[in-house]
Amino acid sequence: MTDSTDEDAPDCRSCGDPVGPSSEQRVVTTVEDAATVYRHFCSDDCREQWESSNSA
Repeated sequence: MTDSTDEDAPDCRSCGDPVGPSSEQRVVTTVEDAATVYRHFCSDDCREQWESSNSA
């Protein structure tokens, strides 16, 4: 993985904070309509919160 700067860091899909390189960072990858979609999260807690709100 390459280093990124704050300017090109993706936003967390749950809380909206920039996701910087850290051991807490999580990425969920899916294929939708033949395109790869990456959803970035700043922590497991944010990922779990996003998953629980989208499982209904």
